[in-house]
Amino acid sequence: DIFESSQNIETEGVFAGLFMVILIGITVENLIFRNIELKTINRWGMQR
Repeated sequence: DIFESSQNIETEGVFAGLFMVILIGITVENLIFRNIELKTINRWGMQR
């Protein structure tokens, strides 16, 4: 757990947890939100 690692000053565990959160966020952004954005842009006719 990230919070337990930070309390015990386990730097490797903290950075590993942060890295995983960042990777999950980037993946969700690229796979899910990008598709929703493209469909919305096409539906509303806002594509250039």
